[in-house]
Amino acid sequence: MIDLDAEFMREDVKLEINELDGKYNPLDRDTNVRIVEDIRKAIDNIADGVIPSAQHIAEVAIATNENLQIRDFLMGLRLEKDTNYIGTYLSVIGNVITKDKCIPIATVFTTYLYEAEEMEYAKEFLGKVLENNPDYPLAKLLKRVYDAQFPASEMREMAIKLHDSILENIYEVSNDN
Repeated sequence: MIDLDAEFMREDVKLEINELDGKYNPLDRDTNVRIVEDIRKAIDNIADGVIPSAQHIAEVAIATNENLQIRDFLMGLRLEKDTNYIGTYLSVIGNVITKDKCIPIATVFTTYLYEAEEMEYAKEFLGKVLENNPDYPLAKLLKRVYDAQFPASEMREMAIKLHDSILENIYEVSNDN
């Protein structure tokens, strides 16, 4: 169980976001690779009860808002890591960043809820996301998916189909080997 002083952490994260805002370049391959690797490490640390740093949370908040590949990497992470730890990781981040920066992470979190067959909670949570940003494309798409009662098992299948191509884009790996 993670012991999180969200109020204290929220202030630190806000300061880090202010410091980092405007400095992230979504086209910087090295930064994107580092963020992906840092996310993987942070989830491993969550499994050991270690909370990510305010700087890490700020970087992930900014990156998921400015780079769809990083956001989509989080959706496919279920193929690499235990979904319970990913859920805890997303929850920690979501509880300490501002609502305006939380939209991508909260939206991704709903996919984990949905896959865990917490459909009503996923729909309710997604509704809150849409209240805060009714035009967020992924949230609008997921609303249609959830309303159509798309099978939860298909969320994983979707991730399997997309995850490798997302990683190729982030790592800029060529298939011409």
